[in-house]
Amino acid sequence: MKESISPKERIRKKREFSLIYKKGNRYRGKYFIIIYLPNGGSQSRLAVVAGKKIGNAVKRNKAKRWIKALYRRNKNLLEDSTDLIFIAKENIFKAPWKNLQKDYAKAIEHINQKQSM
Repeated sequence: MKESISPKERIRKKREFSLIYKKGNRYRGKYFIIIYLPNGGSQSRLAVVAGKKIGNAVKRNKAKRWIKALYRRNKNLLEDSTDLIFIAKENIFKAPWKNLQKDYAKAIEHINQKQSM
């Protein structure tokens, strides 16, 4: 399995963001919020948001890198192609890596369950 995020796997356009925010479902985890919407395409797509509440630019970028790493390493957990917007929470830096992985796995399990209904 390729462990990188290709340009086709990224959400970039404002209208795509707006559509996902408007019609997507939300999962509130301990360290991040996920807004997800099935896209009917061939692969899942990702966007990561870290607001100024997180901290300065260095901390925001670090949070984004962590979330992207979680996604890259666990792409195969998503059953259907889905658009995902991750919003990092302030307490993401207080969490050990294992807790982030558990929270991510729990979130993906929730998303798979909701989409299979």
